[in-house]
Amino acid sequence: MKRLFYIEPGEAIEILISVLAISFAFTLLFTGPTSVFSNPKEFFVFMALSLVTVGSGFILHEMGHKIAAIYYGAYARFQMWIQGLVLMIITSLFGFLFAAPGAVYIYAQNIGKKENGIISLCGPIVNFMLMFVFFFLSIIFPRYLYFSFDLSFLSSLFQGGSFEVWRFGAYINLVLGMFNMLPAYPLDGSKVFNWSKLIWMAFLSLVFIIGLNMGLITIGYVIAWAVMLVIWVVISSLIFGKRQ
Repeated sequence: MKRLFYIEPGEAIEILISVLAISFAFTLLFTGPTSVFSNPKEFFVFMALSLVTVGSGFILHEMGHKIAAIYYGAYARFQMWIQGLVLMIITSLFGFLFAAPGAVYIYAQNIGKKENGIISLCGPIVNFMLMFVFFFLSIIFPRYLYFSFDLSFLSSLFQGGSFEVWRFGAYINLVLGMFNMLPAYPLDGSKVFNWSKLIWMAFLSLVFIIGLNMGLITIGYVIAWAVMLVIWVVISSLIFGKRQ
């Protein structure tokens, strides 16, 4: 018997807190920790932008897991991770981000390797669907904003000195999806890789090709992702050991 999709009241509160926290952390990362005092107007404009792009990408990613888990008859609930929230804010102050405010926890007896892999893949798939939505919006309904913050590392998102809002949304969702596809526990990629290495490789290759053709990423990003893969595999092995 299939369960119905349902968000519990306490779960909704934890989702809201997590969305606000990850949007705030990304804003600190991109604008700098002093911007909230030196340029509060631009800071809160960027915060609103982060809520629409990062916040939606994060929570819809998690809901993708939840819907897939419910389809397989499991009980699934989003749970906020307080330690992750604190670590996320702290790391954003130092120019990098460990984004783990919470996750969907799945409770079931009959979830095998294949089902677990499919459930895990659904999160990144949602991010890549959002990438297409935001990219389409950037074509038919472009919106530009100017920020005085140093965002030169996002040069592909600028046109005439202005920041393209929807293109940023496409980029963020691509980054969220690619990060989660790293084959290191507890990220989604570890379960997909454990289920089918062929599907993991084919999916990654397709997304890299699409991202490059859209102009959202460069070869440099692909190389950086490969370096991050090695780092995360080492970190995962040291912290979690061999997990399936």
